[in-house]
Amino acid sequence: MRILIAIDSFKGSISSMHGSEAISDGIREVYLNADILTMPLADGGEGTVEALVCATGGRIMEKEVVGPLGEKVKASYGTSKDGNTAYIEVAAACGLPLLSKDEMNPMITTTYGVGELIMDAMVNGCREFIIGLGGS
Repeated sequence: MRILIAIDSFKGSISSMHGSEAISDGIREVYLNADILTMPLADGGEGTVEALVCATGGRIMEKEVVGPLGEKVKASYGTSKDGNTAYIEVAAACGLPLLSKDEMNPMITTTYGVGELIMDAMVNGCREFIIGLGGS
């Protein structure tokens, strides 16, 4: 039996990769010889970098950047295997998950950290960019 597992993340609880692994484990309990392929999906928000890195054999990079309220946050972005393309989730640097409901005010928040991720990717050789805007 051949099975494709392609799911998005479950916001705030489990990533696409971890969810796919859990489903795969459950299937293997019933069908021991199942041929299972997992492909993470994302809609431009949480999990987009992970899905693109997985699909291209790339890698995850980390950078401390200015968060949405001016504080330092640790954010990550991905690069393609050849290092030419950067995958950036805006939410990693300035997204809604970094704010409480009372702090969600576009008049006092900043996207400066996204620019810092772009600059870091350029310093590391990236010249093409895929930027996901979900969760922002």
